[in-house]
Amino acid sequence: MKILFFCSGNNGISPIIQAQAVSLQQKDINVEIVPLIGKGFWGYVKFIRNLRKHIIEINPDLIHAHYSFCGIIASLSTRKPVLCSLMGSDIITAGYFRFIIRLFSILFWKATIVKSEDMKSRIGIRHCQVIPNGVDTSIFQPGKREQCRVELGWNHDGKIALFVGDPDRKEKNYALAQRAVELLGSDKYELKIANNISHDYINAYINAADVLVLPSLWEGSPNIVKEAMACNIPVVSTDVGDVKWLFGDFKGYYVSASNPLEFSEKVKQAADFGITKGRDRIIELGLDSNSVAQKLISIYKKHLPKSV
Repeated sequence: MKILFFCSGNNGISPIIQAQAVSLQQKDINVEIVPLIGKGFWGYVKFIRNLRKHIIEINPDLIHAHYSFCGIIASLSTRKPVLCSLMGSDIITAGYFRFIIRLFSILFWKATIVKSEDMKSRIGIRHCQVIPNGVDTSIFQPGKREQCRVELGWNHDGKIALFVGDPDRKEKNYALAQRAVELLGSDKYELKIANNISHDYINAYINAADVLVLPSLWEGSPNIVKEAMACNIPVVSTDVGDVKWLFGDFKGYYVSASNPLEFSEKVKQAADFGITKGRDRIIELGLDSNSVAQKLISIYKKHLPKSV
């Protein structure tokens, strides 16, 4: 089976998409990634000719597009089966474009995948299949906090809250985490930022922290939360995406309102909690990359051309 992954490449290929490709390759699925280079509507449209060339050269059995724009361009480029994963930002979009997404989902895409039930509800496509991105539990696993802090050159004293992402992106709501930690006292708590860090090092950052904070205004199915859970690290998050479902009733995981005082109180509780059993929850939910890859393969098989 040969699959062509088609995704945006303007800022490099997303580590999440790369990891998903690797998990499929480990199951003997031939995956080729073609990144779309071009910005704006016409930048995407102009790439159709290049994509057609790649499709002819690679000759995949089907195309798995990531993000709605890539799904649309893929459908306009080939008669081969196209599956589209909506990644989160696709959902928080203007009403008219939601109509276009629904149209392509019904008429062109063989399957539409979303990352959470919340995304499915927001986009209003009943036949969407909910498959969150998986976590490579061989990479994201519990580590020794002191050792990780030595590797990163962090202070051993005090509690550390970790924010992963670009603090300048409004939807990440960094100001909430910043204010919450300030309320706890800079002499006792420190807020660290992991932005533009190689995915290979994120495991060390997570394990060096006492708590991961996710103050976002919206998310799809935040992988950083799943990665922290796989490391048995406590998390404090606003009620976004599928975090409530991810947390279940497992201890050490807290959902907070977007209120600095409440958020700070829960950061303190989480930082004092210690080691969680979040990894057990990830396995229980079948969110390890191996299980997710198997779900994707099952979908691929349903939509393969009969000649394959």
